[in-house]
Amino acid sequence: MPPLRWLFLVLCAVVAVRAADDSLIGSFKTMFFGNEPEKTNDSATSSQNNPPISYHQYATASSPSSRSQPPSGQSCTLPRQIGTGPYRIPRWYYNPVRGRCELFYWSGCCGNGNNFQTFQTCQSTCEESPNPCAVTGGATLSPCAPGQGCGTGSYCHVGAQTQTTVCCPKPAAVDRCQQPLNVGIGNSNLQRWYFNPLTQQCSTCTYRGLQGNENNFLSQNECEQSCLVNPCKIGSPYRSQGITVQCSAMSPTVCPAGHYCHLGADATTSVCCQALGNSPCEEEMTQGEGPSALTRFYYDASQRKCLAFNYLGLKGNRNNFQSKEHCESTCPVWTNPCAIGQPIMTVGQKPFQCHQGATCSTGYFCHLGYDDATTVCCQSEGDPCSLVVKEGSGNHHLSRWFYNSNTRQCQPFTYTGQGGNENNFLLREHCEATCPVWINACPSGEPYLLPNGKPQPCDSANVNSCPLTHWCHPGPDASTTMCCPGKADPCTQTLAQGEGPLSVARFYFNAQSRTCDEFMFRGLKGNSNNFKSQEDCEKACPVQQNPCPITMSSLKHSAKLVPCSATKSCPSQQWCHYGETKETTVCCPNAVDDPCTAPPRNPGVGEFHATRWAFDGSARKCVPFEYRGMKGNSNNFLTRENCEKRCPVFQNPCKIGEPHIQNNQYMQCSPQQVCPGGHYCHVGTEANYCCKALGGDPCGQPLDRGVGGSQLSRWYWNQQSQCCLPFSYCGQKGTQNNFLTKQDCDRTCYVFTNPCNQPIALPATLCSGTGSSDTCGANMWCHIGANQDSTVCCPSEGDPCSLPLARGSGNQFMDRFYYNQQTGSCQQFTYSGLHGNQNNFLTQQACEEQCGPNPCFEGRPFVGADGRTQTCSASANFNTCPLNHWCHIGSDLSTTVCCPGASTNACNLPMSTGEGNARLDRFYYDQQTKTCRPFVYNGLKGNQNNFISLRACQLSCQPLDNPCIGQPATTAAGQVLFCSITNKDSCPVNFWCHIGATPETTVCCPGATNPCSVPLAPGTGNAGLARYYYNPDDRQCLPFQYNGKRGNQNNFENQADCERTCPEQLCLLSIDRGACGGRQTRYAYNRQTNQCVAFEYTGCGGNLNNFVSIADCQATCGSVGFR
Repeated sequence: MPPLRWLFLVLCAVVAVRAADDSLIGSFKTMFFGNEPEKTNDSATSSQNNPPISYHQYATASSPSSRSQPPSGQSCTLPRQIGTGPYRIPRWYYNPVRGRCELFYWSGCCGNGNNFQTFQTCQSTCEESPNPCAVTGGATLSPCAPGQGCGTGSYCHVGAQTQTTVCCPKPAAVDRCQQPLNVGIGNSNLQRWYFNPLTQQCSTCTYRGLQGNENNFLSQNECEQSCLVNPCKIGSPYRSQGITVQCSAMSPTVCPAGHYCHLGADATTSVCCQALGNSPCEEEMTQGEGPSALTRFYYDASQRKCLAFNYLGLKGNRNNFQSKEHCESTCPVWTNPCAIGQPIMTVGQKPFQCHQGATCSTGYFCHLGYDDATTVCCQSEGDPCSLVVKEGSGNHHLSRWFYNSNTRQCQPFTYTGQGGNENNFLLREHCEATCPVWINACPSGEPYLLPNGKPQPCDSANVNSCPLTHWCHPGPDASTTMCCPGKADPCTQTLAQGEGPLSVARFYFNAQSRTCDEFMFRGLKGNSNNFKSQEDCEKACPVQQNPCPITMSSLKHSAKLVPCSATKSCPSQQWCHYGETKETTVCCPNAVDDPCTAPPRNPGVGEFHATRWAFDGSARKCVPFEYRGMKGNSNNFLTRENCEKRCPVFQNPCKIGEPHIQNNQYMQCSPQQVCPGGHYCHVGTEANYCCKALGGDPCGQPLDRGVGGSQLSRWYWNQQSQCCLPFSYCGQKGTQNNFLTKQDCDRTCYVFTNPCNQPIALPATLCSGTGSSDTCGANMWCHIGANQDSTVCCPSEGDPCSLPLARGSGNQFMDRFYYNQQTGSCQQFTYSGLHGNQNNFLTQQACEEQCGPNPCFEGRPFVGADGRTQTCSASANFNTCPLNHWCHIGSDLSTTVCCPGASTNACNLPMSTGEGNARLDRFYYDQQTKTCRPFVYNGLKGNQNNFISLRACQLSCQPLDNPCIGQPATTAAGQVLFCSITNKDSCPVNFWCHIGATPETTVCCPGATNPCSVPLAPGTGNAGLARYYYNPDDRQCLPFQYNGKRGNQNNFENQADCERTCPEQLCLLSIDRGACGGRQTRYAYNRQTNQCVAFEYTGCGGNLNNFVSIADCQATCGSVGFR
């Protein structure tokens, strides 16, 4: 029976008997469409609403094989044809160029015969013999056997069958063991081994039989024999969890105990090898094995040096260092600087290094060599202070100090750096601190020595600082102050100037004159009759009582105290000291020639209490004080009369009372030192004092010539003539109506007429007749009157140009100018001379320079806090003027000012050409034509409907041709916010930058969203702009023509901006399973892990982060950061 008739009978029987059985319908579909997944009625119905790339929808489309003959061998030569349907159905086609079956996506309609539902169907139909080699060289494949060679450039590929065990080309310049794992293709499951270069181990894998690489072994032994290299001399490299542990010079500690890091030629031979247990410095040098030539260093124990050698790369030992420094830091390399024996060694068999003051073991000292390596602990030879100096046996020249036991001094010498002893010090201070260095200052015998061999120090003022048999030699410093033998009474010994190069002032007791006299001590070999001060000497020895403040030692030794009295005077250069008794009333030498210049109130010493008088030079008067009887000075008088008769006491210049006293002195005055309240400054012949005020107006006091012998030229105020007149002043006891100059008199007594509107401080500040206010200071102006007396500084009342006209008062007729705010011009007026205001100018030019022409249509320009007219600048979006003011743009900076009366809508104002002589090209908005038109502006008195450019006018006034879907963003003042292609991020939140054909249509539009998720919108208009949009179905950026308005965000200026934005945007979307009930495996990009992962898709809904295969996901999102 023909096949078609047989098929027809079967179908009829099925329909007749089991028409309602859905499973048979499924069987029917299988016969036509192959072994496809079974579809349900629900899935077939819901597929009309599902995305076209759903797996479950392709069964509803017409298969190419259902409309044509089944695929044959001739179909394999046809080209791949995607078709014209709306679906994405995974199919297989045969690629004759590559000779293999490959996956593609069929659209569901209008394909050709080279379209297979499964890989097996494609392969069984088209592939006659699979190619087992991954690299094809074009030559005929020749068979081989496992282990058999294939010649240069080829290897034996061992497949599942004899026909796939052939010689395949090797990849160029890639070592077999360094090739990555390649499980190949095919249907076989062959147990194989491969070498993992990361773990340095041979591991198992399952090979599919075709197109693998050379890193493919039949057994573990074959793999290890081919790839593993054992660089260790003993045993095998250390493994952790089956993996060889690699180490390096930077991480040698990764090796466990009993192992060391063998550093080979590369990472594969840098492993942990078994150690012998002894020190690496004790092992013999070995060059090892291998093809390498590595420069290394080993320790030669016989020479105690680190030497270089050539290492072959394998089978070495621990006595193998990469650098000389590492070798020397590990093994004992050192120089012995000790004169006797070896230095103290550390645990590492290196000399223990010390430093100055460091503690060495008992019987050793710190040898200070020429560097740290020779500064070690050497054996001691005894007391360093008793050793003979050793210059050493080295070749260095080091400045050192040694102790000379003969001279008991530390001396310098040159040390050669090695072989010295302990009598060797870096500094003189170290030497002197260790050994007994001292000078014998005693006149006879040795000083009393301490246990350290040095003289005992003492204090000459303390008799108990020395033993009973010794006395304290008072040297000039501590080194010569010591306890000397032969203690005796110092007051019975004769003068001993001593020995030495010094000359120190001292005192000794003169037994003949019973006085303590000064002498010059030479520093050494003196006796105990030697005192540092006259007081010490007088306390120790029985001197004659001397009441004079200056001792008689300044006189000849034979001189004695001469008594005196009120009737018996003293010789020249002496004065009579009046003491408590006759013995203390003697002639004393003068300290000063004039007793009145000696310090006052010197109480002296003693138990006497007597009232005396002294002259106080600062107050120039005699004052009482209490005297104790001795050691006073010559400023000491028995009575006040004697004091005032002898000394120049103060002559009181005041008419009433005494001058004011401040700090126990009469207060002198000056222009800088002002007298206190109730006093005035009396200007005398030599000095000025603060005298009590007489009361009343000084100008009303009578003329008083005063007393004294002076003739001083002065001035006084004459009440009758109302003027200042001269007179001669005698110097004292005058009144306050007394002035040094006529100007002082006039300034004080003359009646001043205030020309200002407000009170001022007197005396008034005169100013320049030029009218400059700079001479008056801040908040003042120069009032220019009829004469100098009325040309003074007056308080300011504000902006002079804003003040009203003030003709003033007085009897003058002065031509002046003022600024008229109403006319905006300077006009002439007649000033009366007094009580005007600052709107008062000598000339019209001065007025116009101050106030200038007013460019404002109404009111005056805004004046800032500094009193100056505020200049400005204006733009469509920004106004620098304060509230209710607008920026008038004139012909220059002086007329570009802030004018009052700002309009809420300047575009509604009429065109105004203004006033002036300027010819300025401007633009205004014409309400009738609704356009901006040009006009010529005269420079002054215009209004706000005045723009310096056509664009400024259009931006401010012409209605916006809105390119947005919705209203664009605006400022708080209602002005549209513009953006640009270079500043798209300037738009506020929820707005996006619409790039139109002109700047006027490049504005911030509402509805910001993901630009890649909105559909294509060509917009309205006729701009014809070349743009790109993102097609989510094809996942490609495609060109389109934008009409210029009412588009959306899926609109890019170039393809690069589109591709830079959209692939990244869709890859960053969250994973969405959809909203239906299906179960399909899809792939999405996970932005947390930066990987493409599988997920279960329900069949409808979801988002663009949804891919049919992992390859499709990686191709789209790999550049975002896929790993």
